Amino acid sequence: MPSDISKQIVQQIYSDDKSKAIDSINDALSAHSYDVIQAHKIALAQNLGFELDDTAQDSADEIAASMPDNTDIEPEDVEVDTTATEASAEQQPEDTPEEENETDS
Repeated sequence: MPSDISKQIVQQIYSDDKSKAIDSINDALSAHSYDVIQAHKIALAQNLGFELDDTAQDSADEIAASMPDNTDIEPEDVEVDTTATEASAEQQPEDTPEEENETDS
């Protein structure tokens, strides 16, 4: 509720907890911004002739929620052959001195 949030912010300011007040203000602004954006998205979709039930967004959300996120899979230990990188480092040519720029003189 906006009145509860505003009371909380005022109490934090007067209790010299200004950093928490700033965090609360940021949270309130973020929540309000999200709500406004969602409302504009709905209004735009309706202006373009889309009904929210016709967009299949609910089905897409259900499918996304049912997809595995692979958090239960252990990462593989991969062995790296470092001999190839060491050999290529040895074969690199030495630095050659840069040619003098004749226009600098």
